[in-house]
Amino acid sequence: MPIKVIAIGNRLLGDDGVAIHIAEKLSKKLQNKGVEVIIGETDFQYCLSKIEEEDFIIILDATWYDTVPGTVTTNELRDVYKLSSNQSLFSQHGYSLIRGLETYYKSLSGIIIGIEGRKFDFDLYLSSEIEESFEDICKKVDEIIWNLCISNFGV
Repeated sequence: MPIKVIAIGNRLLGDDGVAIHIAEKLSKKLQNKGVEVIIGETDFQYCLSKIEEEDFIIILDATWYDTVPGTVTTNELRDVYKLSSNQSLFSQHGYSLIRGLETYYKSLSGIIIGIEGRKFDFDLYLSSEIEESFEDICKKVDEIIWNLCISNFGV
């Protein structure tokens, strides 16, 4: 089963781009483990075009749960599908990658790894809180992916 990490977010909105920065930092290491890394940014159609029914996907995205910036959370993709469309987990834009997956790949397995941001304003830089803990965040994300790969796929 192919494993794909898809990083989504907007680099122009401060912490909204944290997943992209993490994926870029971990890309070579993940690829050496046989994990494909897709930098999707805000183009959910591009992301959908890279996914196949037999894939296990790991979506990296910024979150805003009003917790400590840099907190890393995970959610099963199938659990996210159960949320109603008025719950604001999905996107600051209309249609999202999650809704696309739900529509076209109902049986797809995967998880969402969220990284709590602090600043989601027009800014090319991550917030100081995220910058200061960036290495630790990357380490946590890598551990989650690695443990998932070992426990589920024997990678």
